[in-house]
Amino acid sequence: MKKLSYIAIVIGILMGTTACQQTLRDFTRDAILEVNGEILYQDEIDEFIPKGINPSDSLYLIETYKKQWVTRVLMYKMAYDNVGKSEEIKEMTESYRKELTINQYQQQLIAEKLEDVAEDSLISYYEKHKALFPLNEAVIKGIFIKVATSETNQDELKKWLSNTTDENLENIMGYCTQHAVQHEFFLEGWTPYNKIASMLPEHLDSNDPILTRGTVIQNKEGFTYYLRITGKCNAGTPQPYEMIQPELHNILLNQEKNRFINQFQQSLYDNAVENGDIIFFDNE
Repeated sequence: MKKLSYIAIVIGILMGTTACQQTLRDFTRDAILEVNGEILYQDEIDEFIPKGINPSDSLYLIETYKKQWVTRVLMYKMAYDNVGKSEEIKEMTESYRKELTINQYQQQLIAEKLEDVAEDSLISYYEKHKALFPLNEAVIKGIFIKVATSETNQDELKKWLSNTTDENLENIMGYCTQHAVQHEFFLEGWTPYNKIASMLPEHLDSNDPILTRGTVIQNKEGFTYYLRITGKCNAGTPQPYEMIQPELHNILLNQEKNRFINQFQQSLYDNAVENGDIIFFDNE
């Protein structure tokens, strides 16, 4: 019986109707079919059918949708006639309606009253809890360049890479535009080391000391590869703040939401007690 009750509620929500009501036809829309007072319109079908499919598939989906729609209406009618009028269904429906209403109001309160998490709070939380967010793999910041070994001015390129000032970065970008076969600039965002290392002809382990000794240079089959690392965090160390910031924001924001709602509910209760809105019965 309880299982049937849940089925009836779910079907009722899907259909958005009750068996004791008949839908008035909307003559501004193209009606396709009617069953048990419920009307299916063409625009509902249009929303369901993906754009750009071939006519035969479209026809099949349309007929399938119509059949399923009719079946849901008939199923709801049968479920309502058998279990929909029970007190259990009414209580569950009312309870669900209350929960939906409360939840929507809480979301409205949060949107109107709750301020976003301050950056200082995020940084403070990170410094206290960063050990809880270790890296699964090494990440780096820097520049990767691949050029033909025969290209000119590579001594200048090496000099610019050794000191990545703003001026030198402009020079590097200009050089890459004119001469590079491939280049990646990842100076601002942390990138998995293995992604960049896979571009080198000779693999280097992320813990190789050579990575900390300036620009890595490799040559193979007429090409020269440059990897300049400007920042590096090894696997097992805390994720850099920039990487974890969105996750921290969600954590703290959810904490603030819970705190705000709990305080609001407590305030409601305290005010009701103070104003005598709650009647406590002495049953002793």
